[in-house]
Formats: sequence, C-alpha cells, structure tokens
Amino acid sequence: MKKQRLLWILNHDTLSKFELPLIRDLGFEIFTPKIAPKNILERSGSVTYEYDATLTIPNHELELLNQYNFYENEQMPFIIKNIINTHFDIALVMFDFYALKNLIDNFEGQIFARAFGLFGNLNYLQITKDFYGENYFYNFEKVKDRFWFSECYDNISENESGIFKEKAIYMPLGLPDEFYSIENQWIGNVDEILFFCTRINYNNESKEVYDRFIKDFKGFDFIIAGNQPVKVEDKRVTGFLEREELNDLFKTRKVMYYHSTYPRHLHYHPLEAMIAGMPVIYLAGGLLSKLGGERQSGCCKDVNEARVKIKRILDGDQELIEMIKRDQNEILYKFSYEFNKKKWTENFLPIVKNYKKKHPINKTIAVFLPNVQNESHLLDYIELVDKLNSGIKPLNSNHQIILNFPAKKYAKGREIVNSLQYVMDTREYALKEITADEVKDSVSLMFRDEPLWFSKYILPVDYAQNYIECDYWLFFFDNIELPIAPIKPYGVLVENIGEKYYGNLSRTIISNLKNAYFILTFSEETKKNLVKFMGVYEENIIVIPFSEVQSRYELPNVKSDNVLIEMDATKHNDVIDYLGIIESYYKISKAEEKINIILNNCTAESYQEINNKIQESKYVEQRVSLFVDVPVREYDLLYAHAKIIIIPHNVRDITFKIAKATAYSKKIFINNFMFYKDMVDDENNCIIYKPFLSDKYVLFNILEEMNLESKRHKYNDIRKIVTSNKLTEIWRRLV
Repeated sequence: MKKQRLLWILNHDTLSKFELPLIRDLGFEIFTPKIAPKNILERSGSVTYEYDATLTIPNHELELLNQYNFYENEQMPFIIKNIINTHFDIALVMFDFYALKNLIDNFEGQIFARAFGLFGNLNYLQITKDFYGENYFYNFEKVKDRFWFSECYDNISENESGIFKEKAIYMPLGLPDEFYSIENQWIGNVDEILFFCTRINYNNESKEVYDRFIKDFKGFDFIIAGNQPVKVEDKRVTGFLEREELNDLFKTRKVMYYHSTYPRHLHYHPLEAMIAGMPVIYLAGGLLSKLGGERQSGCCKDVNEARVKIKRILDGDQELIEMIKRDQNEILYKFSYEFNKKKWTENFLPIVKNYKKKHPINKTIAVFLPNVQNESHLLDYIELVDKLNSGIKPLNSNHQIILNFPAKKYAKGREIVNSLQYVMDTREYALKEITADEVKDSVSLMFRDEPLWFSKYILPVDYAQNYIECDYWLFFFDNIELPIAPIKPYGVLVENIGEKYYGNLSRTIISNLKNAYFILTFSEETKKNLVKFMGVYEENIIVIPFSEVQSRYELPNVKSDNVLIEMDATKHNDVIDYLGIIESYYKISKAEEKINIILNNCTAESYQEINNKIQESKYVEQRVSLFVDVPVREYDLLYAHAKIIIIPHNVRDITFKIAKATAYSKKIFINNFMFYKDMVDDENNCIIYKPFLSDKYVLFNILEEMNLESKRHKYNDIRKIVTSNKLTEIWRRLV
C-alpha cells in the first residue's frame, strides 16, 4: 500500500514501545507529540523523538509540530491545522477530551479514538457527553464517516451505544519487548503473595482495595507493590520500585493475586507476572477471565476459592502450578506481536487503505474594511482584498471573499469595485453590540459551547444572515473596543504596534488579538512585538512582505517643489501647534518653498478654524495649503510633487502612505520605530528616521535641515501587496 502518515496522540510509555513499532512495520510514517501535560507524564506518560526520522515532511514544519501542545491548547493555530491536514491522513488519539476535540474540530483525516476500557459499568458515550455537553457531541455525528471507536479489547463496545457502538473497531494492544526480558525466569523461592495497589492514601477506591485485600488474606504473608504518592505506614507496602527491583518480585514471589473484576479494564502487572512464569490467581468476571480460553486453572469464582488455590501453591502443589502456567499462555497470546499484527491487518488496514479525503469544501471569508477617511486608501484596501480573492482561487475556484464596507463608505466602495470590474460580492455592514447571553444562544445553535469572559461583545451584521454562513471573518482594523463575539474564527490585519498604540493598550484590544485565529501584518518587527508584548502565538501571524509591494501608477512627470505634511485632524491642538511652528520657520528662514497639509478625519468646523488660523498669518497664508477629502488622483499628485513628506505619529493607514512615498522616491520623516525598517531600503536613503517626532518642535529642525534634492527611485505600492502565489500559500493554511 501507499505509504501514509499517522498522528499518534497518546504519549503512553508502555504502549508506545509496542504500538509504534507495529504501526511502523505496517508501513506508516509516524508523528508523536513532544509536549505532554504533567498529569499524563506522571501516569506512565513519555515523549520520544525516535519516529521523527520516519517523517518525510519539511523540517521546519516538523519543528512546529514538535512545539505544539495537542493536549492543552484550546484553539489549534491555523498553521498547525494546515500542516496536519496537508501531510497526515490518520490520527490515533487517546480519550483525552481536549486532544480529541482538537482533532475533531481541525483534522480532516480519519480519527481513531483509542479506548482502553473503563472501570465498572461506566461507558465512553456517557462520560463523553457529560464532558462536552449535548451541543458539542453533535460534532461526533458530523465526522461520523471518518471517526472510529478503536477498542483495545473486543468487549468494550458491548457497553456502548450510538456512534461508539456503530463505529467500533477492534485494535488490540500488546506488550513491548522489555516485558519479555524476564520471560520464564520465575523461581518462586519466597513464600509470599505478590499484590499490586497504587495510591492507597491518595485515592478512595485504592484504599478500599487495600483494606479488602488485608482482610481477605489475613494469615498469609504478602508484599504490596505500586507507587504511593502519599506514604503508607505498612512495611509490607513497597512504594515506588525501580525496574530491576520490580522484576525481582516477579521472579521470586510464589504467586500473584489479581483482584479486579472489571470486565473491560486490565492492568499490566498480571501480564508481566505471567511472562515471568509466575502463577496468577484471578477472579471470574474480570477481563482476564474473558481473555482466557476454555481452560483457566487460575480463575476463581470467589475469594474463598482464591485463598484455597493460593494455599495450594504456597504449599508447593506443582501440578496446579503447571496447569495455571499452561493456561496463561492463551491470555498472553492476545498481547503478542503476532496476534496484534494479524488483527490490525484485518481490521485497521482495510479502513485506512480505502479511505479518501473529501474534496475541499467551499470556503467563504467575510472581509470587513475600516471606515477609511482617504479615498485613495479605500482603493488600497479594495485592491488588497482583490489580491486576497485571487490568492484563494487556485485552491478552489468556488472559494470566495465577501467584501464589506461600513455604511458611510458603501456607495463609494461599490462604485470603485464596479469601475475596476472586480468580481466580488459586496455588502454594507455595521458593528452591533450584543450581550453574552445572545452570543451563547448563537453558539448553541451551531452545537458549540464557548467560554464567555465578557458581558458585552461586538458582532458584524448585515441584517440578513449576519455572516453566520461565512467560514471566517477578517477585520482590516484592530481598534475594536469590545470583544469580537466568538461565533466564527476571525483574523485581524494589524498595521503596526509602535505607531498605532503609542498610548496604553486596552484589555479588549489585546484580548481580540490573542484570540484571533490568524493575524496579518506587514513587518517582522510588528510580528515580534505581537508575540513579545501581546502574547500572540507566533505561528498565528502571517507577514505580508513589504518587498512584494508593486506600484499601481507610473511616477508622474511633475516638479518636486514643496513639503507635504499629513496629519489627523482629530488631534486638533497638534495641528494648531504645527501651524505655529511653521509660522516661526518662515519668519526666521525666509524660505519660499510651500507646504501642503493633508488633514484626515476633518470636520467642517475643524477645517474652518484651522483655515482661519492660516489666513491670519502673513507668513503662512501664501505658503501653506490645506487639503481635506482628497480624491485619489489629487492625493497621488500631492505625494508626487513633494520634496519631503512628514508624517507625525498615530496617523492611520501609515503603511500605505510609506508605500506611496517610496514608490515616488521621497524622503520621509517619521518616528524612529523599528518596524519601518522592514518597509524600506536604507541604502537608497529614501527614509530618514527622526526620534521623538511626536515632539512638535522637531518639525522646525526638519524644515531647516531638509535636503531639497530628493533621489528618485521606483518603489512598490502597497495596494498590489502580494503575488497570487504568496496569497495562495497563505490561504492554503486557512481553507
């Protein structure tokens, strides 16, 4: 058969030493997790790197898998989801509810949930429903065609119903070679009963087993092995033993008593004793009695019969001893490599060999644009979305993006989309505040149960389906002041951290970034800041390289003859202060070059006051021009005419502005934030960093020191930000 790759999400030490070699011999490449929680490692868990060598996947992707915790991460990062779905067809997972949910929610291959059996009459269906709740359990039915209840003993499913009974498959477990290091080495020269009972003073059930054994075998000599986290004041209780000390017990004690009558659960220690050749006495009704053949000389109907047989063995009844040892071979065969390979070949291989993954499901991504003040940047965003749309088509021609404009920009945005003949569905959206109870109701309708930590949330609405039909939401802005409702996996475009969040970050913004399914940004420095200061998972962040930016326009053939300052009019006092600095500059220097000021987010009242300020000064009125609501072509010409461009901090869409300036080979004065250095070529001297540009008096020094001869270099424009190949690579991770 064709070689397939398999995820083995179990991390059980003894099981790994038998099952992983078996799976390898059956022809599979294997991945095993390298991070396991403490509670698993304390209960016979382990980690192995041995099978990494079997994997023919890129090393950097294997490294990412090795860094991921399949057991404790509530939301699988999209890059991990992409790796496992690209390279793996099968997953074997223990009934760890977090690990199992992780796979059901994210893995597209076959899932085999390994069931080792439960105590008493417990069943997996009920405990699974109790843990997940009825709403989430519906997801098991959704993956029914590729989900299997992998029972380690062929009677486990007898106590099940529903999907766990219908999809049961017998995949036995075996004993590793190290168990056979004491094969047939029993000498039985110590007249004691060997009994196992762990956690006596730690677990109520274990204490009951211990007390009952002491009572039932009063008058016999015995030794009790097993780990004891809390010390037991009984010299016959050994506590933790090294492997050699444990092996010595199996070799020297006369007989073992195994107390369990659970029909679907078994410990390893009676099997180890049988391998050594020690006679094991056990009770009818337990799993040992169901694994044995017709002859079971060691099986007893009750404790009284067990006492009789143990007394005969301690007294040296060789005939009984030999009969028990002979009959035990039937039990051990069920744990042999030969038996396991036969059953896995019969039951497991035909299923995985004949299974074919479904064709990719059509995905829809709703992209929400910000309330962009500048018409040129509205076009920038639209063209970026168009490139994203082009990027997903090679994956599946039916994938689509829905482009959503805020109400104030819908008419203009739709006009641009139509004029440029983009093939995209467009809608008008609003952000609606909803309560936690409303979120809970929406989530429950999708058979999910999400933890809700806030009383109010934000939901994007179109007053139709409210984007419930979409697979992903992508917000092209990150300054949302309420938590995004956890109804759909969402992404966020983060322009930068250093400029945008010059002040303190709100708890809500940080929460939205940390809970995002993925984040897009334009620089490696911003990615580092998101990880370092926000606690965002590194692999959730995609950097769209600034070097791939391409210009939409050719450089206009115009004369560079002025200074351009672009500011946010909402910072009204800053604008007034800047005008004062400009007036002082003209008074002292008697310079003739003109200054153009673009004001974003400017109200009519603010414009009137600022314009009056300009007209009041004889030094400023003939040299400073004010621009608001600038059309696309005029905005581009303002940049083309500028000798230098000055952009104070906290101006929105600054990445687009830098891209335009570099496309026209302009020198730019901005704050000295590291993330800008990912966006420009320092060797071409197209950008100059000035610290503390937020200090308004720096403007005076810039105007005095500016170099009037700017070099002309062709740079890329942000709107054609990524090639289709790059976007295809990015979207493959998601869809």
